[in-house]
Amino acid sequence: MSAASILPPIAQAFQLAAGFAMTQSVSALVQLGIPEYLKDDTRTIGEIAVHCGAHPETLFRFLRFLSKAGVVELESENCRLSPAGQFFRKDLPGNLTKGLELMTYEPWQESWNNVIHSLRTGQAAFQHAMGQEPWEYFREHPEYGKPFNEWMTHLSRMSAHTLVGNYDFSGVRTVCDVGGGHGFLLKTILERYPQARGILFDLPFVVAEADIVMHDDRCEIVGGSFFENVPRADLLILKSILHDWNDEKAVEILRACAAALEPGGKILAMEMVITDSGSPIGFFYDLHMQVMLGGRERTQEEFARLFAGAGLKLTRIIPTRGPQSILEAVKA
Repeated sequence: MSAASILPPIAQAFQLAAGFAMTQSVSALVQLGIPEYLKDDTRTIGEIAVHCGAHPETLFRFLRFLSKAGVVELESENCRLSPAGQFFRKDLPGNLTKGLELMTYEPWQESWNNVIHSLRTGQAAFQHAMGQEPWEYFREHPEYGKPFNEWMTHLSRMSAHTLVGNYDFSGVRTVCDVGGGHGFLLKTILERYPQARGILFDLPFVVAEADIVMHDDRCEIVGGSFFENVPRADLLILKSILHDWNDEKAVEILRACAAALEPGGKILAMEMVITDSGSPIGFFYDLHMQVMLGGRERTQEEFARLFAGAGLKLTRIIPTRGPQSILEAVKA
């Protein structure tokens, strides 16, 4: 039973209304460096105050507030991180600090301030709020584009290890990472499977900044649009691509990929597959992709229809320990 379920309804409602305060408070916790100071240890309020230069009495009230949300555990003057709070340690792999940082920035805040625009129109709120599409806006505003790209790279590292740990690439001759960014995922695959050749494919301005040393004799870097021509390969990977787009655009991408498949080839998509009893992460990202890009997360049935619309058959879904699953498809 969750902590929220044992609160009176009025208290639950108040927590929902004041959710913005929790986001900013956890952000302040990270900025003060408290998670890295605590690690797995218990410290007194006085010790924490001295370490981070905070006002002791206000710090106590601040940590008391966070303890009620399960971020820290507080007993008298002694404080430690909760299991959930550990995910805000910058020194641990898989931490959420960069994603949290983005949530406090103006473009993300203003997009969600305009969620009603998405509800009324079915369109993205980001462009309505900021006057530009996200990719164009981030290019022109590096103060937001740089941390966004850092978060994407962080997610790619986690996804890369998830993919190679759950899928066998031993029979693959050529793998193309479609919308592969700076190539971290592809590099991980090529290092694990020396028989494979790779193609890193993304928009020209993206691959021009690829900063990962590739295997020159085994990897080709190609600039282009996945709405047009995709390089031919035995295996095409779409990691966190389809959820950026509505169904019509996603089918266009899949059709371009299907046309690029060598005989007997396959398409792998790494995406969240939402279920009624699934993680709240999937339901948040479903709406978040709508607000930011006009995209969406999908159920298994919705993915099957999406692939079928591009002349493909969804053959299997491989669950992982993370929030994403691996979807495998072939030509129908």
